[in-house]
Amino acid sequence: MYYQTIPFVVGVLLLHGSSTVPGVLPVLAGILALFALRWKPVAFLLLGYCWSGLCVQQALQPELDRALEGKTVRIEGRIEEVALRSSGHAQRFLFAIERIDAGNGWQSFPGKAQMRWYEPAPALVPGEHWELQARLKQPHGFANPGGFDYERWLFQQGIRVTGYVRANGNNIRTGMTTPGLVARFRHRMAEHFSVSANEPSYALLQALTVGDRAGISTAQWTVLNATGTTHLMAISGLHISLVAGLVFWLVRTGWVYSGALAEILPAARAAALGAVVAALCYAMLSGFGIPARRALLMISILMLAIFMNRYAGFLQLICLAAALTLLYDPLSILSAGWWLSFWAVLVIAWLGGGRQGRRNHLHRWIFIHVLLALGLLPPLLLLFQQASLVAPVANLLAVPAVGMLVVPLALLGVLVFALHESAGGWLLDLAARLLDWLWPVLERLGQLDYATWAGHRPAWWTVLPGVAGLALLLGPRGVPGRWVGALLLLPMLLVRPDRPAHGGLLVTLLDVGQGLSTVVETAGHVLVYDTGPGFSADFDAGRMVLVPYLRQRGISRVDTLVVSHGDNDHIGGAHSLLQAYPASQVLSSVPDELRQYGAIPCQRGMRWEWDAVRFEILHPGATTGDTGNNHSCVLQIETAAGGRVLLTGDIEKETEQELLRERRERLAAQLLVVPHHGSNTSSTSGFIEAVAPQFALIPAGYLNRYRFPKAAVTERYRQAGAILLDTGRKGAISASFSAQQATPSLNAWRQQQVHYWQWRE
Repeated sequence: MYYQTIPFVVGVLLLHGSSTVPGVLPVLAGILALFALRWKPVAFLLLGYCWSGLCVQQALQPELDRALEGKTVRIEGRIEEVALRSSGHAQRFLFAIERIDAGNGWQSFPGKAQMRWYEPAPALVPGEHWELQARLKQPHGFANPGGFDYERWLFQQGIRVTGYVRANGNNIRTGMTTPGLVARFRHRMAEHFSVSANEPSYALLQALTVGDRAGISTAQWTVLNATGTTHLMAISGLHISLVAGLVFWLVRTGWVYSGALAEILPAARAAALGAVVAALCYAMLSGFGIPARRALLMISILMLAIFMNRYAGFLQLICLAAALTLLYDPLSILSAGWWLSFWAVLVIAWLGGGRQGRRNHLHRWIFIHVLLALGLLPPLLLLFQQASLVAPVANLLAVPAVGMLVVPLALLGVLVFALHESAGGWLLDLAARLLDWLWPVLERLGQLDYATWAGHRPAWWTVLPGVAGLALLLGPRGVPGRWVGALLLLPMLLVRPDRPAHGGLLVTLLDVGQGLSTVVETAGHVLVYDTGPGFSADFDAGRMVLVPYLRQRGISRVDTLVVSHGDNDHIGGAHSLLQAYPASQVLSSVPDELRQYGAIPCQRGMRWEWDAVRFEILHPGATTGDTGNNHSCVLQIETAAGGRVLLTGDIEKETEQELLRERRERLAAQLLVVPHHGSNTSSTSGFIEAVAPQFALIPAGYLNRYRFPKAAVTERYRQAGAILLDTGRKGAISASFSAQQATPSLNAWRQQQVHYWQWRE
């Protein structure tokens, strides 16, 4: 089995690592030839490659015509799913488009769209048919090192279009299709939970019962991540396995005592059937997430072996479950959940097999959680650049409490709810009270100073030695030289990303949508200039873009934060950044907005030097009381070789003229971050002439509502000989200055990391 499933998984992985999706028909012919020659491992590798390719080609369709992006069109289709908790001021829903009218008649367009309906939005119900006036675009998200790949997530969910409904349009409800029994019940349960949306425990119960985690707040996610218990507050393989095991025991016990039934069907076989049915029902209730699929397949294979009185080894179960999940959905390998769920099961399997000696049950319980936390270190560092140090303690307490008490009680409440809402609601309330008792303990653990350990993203070549070293460290006592495993782990932990040389500089303009955030690195210091927008209480560029970027770069501290001015698209992520990276110094033209962090005004004439790189504030002058765009902090940076960078915030024509009068000799720069996102209010011809940039970087969101950068502005830069790059199309843009050369070398993230699911120019 290993010679078939492992090559199949490798083939799937190779396809998803490709930048393009090649044709698969010639490879299919090669597979048949290899089978004939009995080169089965290679044949199964190619089979995994081709099967993934066929599924990907189908998933990439349909593709929205680029000419329709940003234009008002009419779409007709059915609401598939509604997020009962709104996002900001918008109602989110999943819409199955059937046809589209762009002004030249209806045309078929069978694709799913992630839509938003801004207030006032009507009450939406799954199954409703609507004809909507909307604006659509191809899947497009932030593109940054270390950041969440939204485009990959949309692709994996089968979503080919995003957009919003025109609230003042002619939107008509045209009918209703009765959704399936499971979909109706899931929606009914979600409505019940939404009534108690202000109770944090109910958001966790909603995740545990119907798989909807949208209600879990940022504060709750912070605690779960810090304590390593995120897997407990979602429908995971652990919960499905516990439910299946409980049903197996109950059915088998009851079947044994009923003599007549035992004569018809042996108790073990009846229990196996009951366990599979229970696991299937729970997986359906959860929405068939990746951990649920993996657990359901493994349980089904194990129960099939019991039913047929056949032996199935644990590793065989894992391999077969991995192959079957990818056969069912090859795109699931793109999710972190697929890797973490199978990795955790593999670690548990490696730790089993009599390695615990004669330890009692308590010792075994502690043993498995401590070593499991160590075993999960490589994937957690690779995927998230952080791991919980208190996870063993937190899981020792939380796993039995949630798995043995909360989940069974909550599922019993769901079952009773289907028959009698009041009685089911009472049981769900009781499960919520149990969570209320557990939650303060997790909060206290998560607030410890050393609850989490943040690292850097390991270099690719250190991962395999690290995994081998970990396997050696966690091996049985009889294995000689286990200490060598620690040496193999060291490169993964100690080899850090390259930093600029003394006198050099790395400037990264991050992709934060319609906003600005720049990270400046010298050999030993880090400066952040602006923090991007805040979109809602739980979503801002500081948390979603800036902090992940700093972590993957291995940055442990921020020396100076400069917030140019008080507009949301520049200051919105500041609180999230400063909570994760308390800056040694905070400069801003609006220091009162950041008073709790000891902010001081940025003023013309401020100068400092780091690692032979000079920094100077060119604007504003003495405080005038103005806090708008023209009061933005303007920062000039100069390397040892004379390379210059000019960061301008949102200054407009008036400030540009002031700088030309008073600081003209300091404006010249090889790299300019274009003022005010390329607005017509800025970038006058005189200013561009004085700066004379070789590269002009524009921080502007893709298809933003302001339509920045303006065509007249970009034309002025082109006539001045500048090379233009904007974050909306290129993603994060990095400029590296050496200590010996003034001209920087530039890299755009979308050109550096190319995948077939990504938006492309």
